[in-house]
Amino acid sequence: MTSPIHSQSIDGVRYYTSPKTQQRFVSVTSVLSTLDKPALRYWVGKMVAQYAVDERSLWLPIADKDPKAAFDMIKGAPWRSTENSAALGSAVHAAVESRILGGSLNLDEIAEDVRPFVKSFLEFERMFEPQWEMSEATVLSYKHGYAGTIDAIATFNKPELGLVGSYIIDWKTGKSGPYPDAALQLSAYRHADVVLLPNGTEEPLPQIDGALVVKVRPRSYEVYPADVSDSTFRFFRHIQVAWKWIHEASKDVLGRPIRPVAVEVEA
Repeated sequence: MTSPIHSQSIDGVRYYTSPKTQQRFVSVTSVLSTLDKPALRYWVGKMVAQYAVDERSLWLPIADKDPKAAFDMIKGAPWRSTENSAALGSAVHAAVESRILGGSLNLDEIAEDVRPFVKSFLEFERMFEPQWEMSEATVLSYKHGYAGTIDAIATFNKPELGLVGSYIIDWKTGKSGPYPDAALQLSAYRHADVVLLPNGTEEPLPQIDGALVVKVRPRSYEVYPADVSDSTFRFFRHIQVAWKWIHEASKDVLGRPIRPVAVEVEA
């Protein structure tokens, strides 16, 4: 999946720019990165330790000649794993988007590691019968100052499953999760003002009746309703304030040191 339309990364933070007003908006996912993730710290430690044990035949010979290079090999283990997972997730998203936009999917032409995920998605589509409205839809909130990209919007007519109306959907492909912050993300999308169309024009965000997190795995899928009510959105707004403190306000609250004269302290 390529970078969302009209977006760029600045100092590790993703921003969107409105082609209409040239205003810059922080991305929803960047706002949510403010949240502490204790499980992530555990995972990082686990991946480093596992690499150090499993791949010692690789880094031990290097450590004798270049300790820093060996250190970097071990330290980077979690992020190499993340890059591989992200690449796989992007490939799955791209196949799903092609299907939603009306393209035909020839499973034989899809990469072998992606194919099982796509089969699970097709089974979800068969069982839930979504009527696709949008895919990779970029939304902006002029009122609250954020933006993001919705994976999909679809209408359902499945009263027996409690699904009737228009829903925003977020695809997840990881082994673990989904996690509660997915509801925060979707609530922000739900409360956006406009959809940014590929040609740079805008239209009001359509009526949204709910949100779903769809976890697609190689041999299964799971569908989770997400609370995107005003109550959940208020929590997102509090996190947005914390983000502003970290990335904006905190940079200006301390002035220069006050030093009437040069002072040296004896050791």
